[in-house]
Amino acid sequence: MFRNILLAFTAIVTAAVVALSVLSIQLLRRLPKQRRVSMDGVTSIDDAVEACRRTHLQGWDLVAFAQTLVARKFTYSRLNTWDTPSRAFERGMGYCEQQALALKKIYNRLGIKSRAVFALRCTFPGKEVDGMPSPGGVSGHAWLRVRFGDEECDVCPGSVKNTPGVTHFEIRSKVRTWQPWMRPLTHLGSSIENIRRDMMARRSLKRNLLVPLQILLIGQSQRVWIRMHDFAL
Repeated sequence: MFRNILLAFTAIVTAAVVALSVLSIQLLRRLPKQRRVSMDGVTSIDDAVEACRRTHLQGWDLVAFAQTLVARKFTYSRLNTWDTPSRAFERGMGYCEQQALALKKIYNRLGIKSRAVFALRCTFPGKEVDGMPSPGGVSGHAWLRVRFGDEECDVCPGSVKNTPGVTHFEIRSKVRTWQPWMRPLTHLGSSIENIRRDMMARRSLKRNLLVPLQILLIGQSQRVWIRMHDFAL
């Protein structure tokens, strides 16, 4: 009995891994060939830490500088959803968890106290993701909270317009602290959601492209029918 349950569980897990691998191919095929992107001489996390140190800034000014640096380096993308935060930073693209944890690595090296947090419901404005329109709305999100003394501020590298305490989203549910042991679970869950959203975005884009074509074909058919009708008269 136990053996049959174990075999069934193994089969289910194997099928899920195979399905995820197949679905991930659609994302990986669209990744840029350039695997490392440099911005103002910053390519890796190490480069970013050195760039921050060279400014000789302190306190919230240093927090804001690092936040802006990461925001400028990253382009929001679902295509490299399986990358580690450091790898995503080098590639210059990634989703919220990759962005936030990359920034946290920089803060850790600079001796800035921060903690990763997440909320299951946040409201976002519309934007373009991987060349396709994203309508915005409600979604889960991960970012950082940075503390100096008794002051703690939300710090999100998801937009270059963000500053410590000012974000491009509104929190709609309880904010929870992200723990390192959660990384495999949140990474897997986020990747599955990224794959789903990419599939939906591509389908929506195809529908939007088909509608003008259908209208054009209907118009052409109507003109042909009118001409045939006039000819018959």
